[in-house]
Amino acid sequence: MKLYHGTQVQNIEQLKPFATRGNAISKPVICFTPNYCIALLYIWNRSYKWITFSENENGKVVFTEHYENMLYDFYNKVSGSIYECDGDNPDITPTHMKGVYTSEVPIPVEKEMKVYNVYDEILKQEFLGNIIIRRYEQLSDDDKKEIFKLTVRAIHMQKLLIPSEHIPKQEQTIFVQKHFPQAWETASRMTKTEVEQMISEWRASLKIDK
Repeated sequence: MKLYHGTQVQNIEQLKPFATRGNAISKPVICFTPNYCIALLYIWNRSYKWITFSENENGKVVFTEHYENMLYDFYNKVSGSIYECDGDNPDITPTHMKGVYTSEVPIPVEKEMKVYNVYDEILKQEFLGNIIIRRYEQLSDDDKKEIFKLTVRAIHMQKLLIPSEHIPKQEQTIFVQKHFPQAWETASRMTKTEVEQMISEWRASLKIDK
């Protein structure tokens, strides 16, 4: 099995574990996926993550825009590489998350595939039928309402309303205020009780313990 890792950094012969803020895995690891297109979508030039994608029942990657031209905004003129590694390496193990593999030790690279413009490569993969792009202007009103609710919840769960000296958090706050002003205003006006109820209902829907 081949596994892939996407990053802005090029010309790497050996991938090394690292830790990032907001990563679902707190310890330093290298993350891998068996899906080339998912690795492709992880090549971005932001200090934060604010994109949504998943795999459907047919193994196709589905990317959903949260505002008009989000795909272009995040990926145009961004370059990087997708690194192919041996998935049978015993140092690479599966996680509890579907399609996510990690290693806590350095892993040699078998092949590097350079991507000179991620946006162009995504459009190519869309044309080939490997990626489905759900563009914002094509979404239903219900879809847009769900994105609004998700954004309000994310603002609170990521504590963006609390001033921070951390530069990436400041950059994320500016991004959200610019692209989701109504969600930001709604989040700002919510009481502590309303926030707790919102998060509690979300956890209950996912069957997550408090």
